[in-house]
Amino acid sequence: MIVFYIILQLIYKTYFQKGNLTIFSFTMSNENKQPTYRSKSILPCKAIIFDMDGTLLESTEADFKAWEKTYKSYDKVLTYELYQPLLGIRSADVIRNYLGFANENDVKRILKEKFDHFVDYVNEHPVKLVAGADNFLKSLSSFDVKIGLATSSRQEKTMLLLARLNLLQYFDAIVTGEQVNKSKPAPDIFLKAAGKLEVPPNLCLVFEDGPIGVAASKSAGMKCIAITTTHAAEKLHQADWIIDQYETIDLGELLKNEG
Repeated sequence: MIVFYIILQLIYKTYFQKGNLTIFSFTMSNENKQPTYRSKSILPCKAIIFDMDGTLLESTEADFKAWEKTYKSYDKVLTYELYQPLLGIRSADVIRNYLGFANENDVKRILKEKFDHFVDYVNEHPVKLVAGADNFLKSLSSFDVKIGLATSSRQEKTMLLLARLNLLQYFDAIVTGEQVNKSKPAPDIFLKAAGKLEVPPNLCLVFEDGPIGVAASKSAGMKCIAITTTHAAEKLHQADWIIDQYETIDLGELLKNEG
């Protein structure tokens, strides 16, 4: 049986290298030691990059509550209507440009206060996945693509949520807000993710839920699928495609005319 497996490996190396249609890879089952193979479908993109808050996780309410409490500490009122335009902007930039604190020591202190408020809230109200996101992430293993995450959230918040929801396993690269110089709608965060994934921007596909993030992806020269979890479809009009949910999306069918 081992000899048979070795022969299969040689056949694979000879005939089934990466091509333009399908990639085949052989594996050996631990139980019966029988060789199996798995095919990976080819998409017109080589990387898929996800935003996090609102796109994969239902974390918007928790983030709003943390900011609301932070604003209140400095005698400012934050309504949800005022909060929505902040989605996709780095926390440090919110503190500088909206709370009005320019001193870096103040910024760091308020960042910690906001994060503590966020942790307190999610400890009582655990963040959930956007409906269908988990199965959709799993389904991407059938495609020959790398998977990245590009979020304006800070690293400590990002890692906390991804670890709690067991999502770290899905990503080949993760970029957080403090790793780039400019917030969305600047393209920096998506370009950084593409660089980490070693994929040209024009071969990257972005999933976003906000107009600022959609604009950033287009500025980066990437295709974008927007999901209407946070904003109405008309606010996401810059996206190449707009979906309402993950459950019914057939990615291969959606992108079949792209190339």
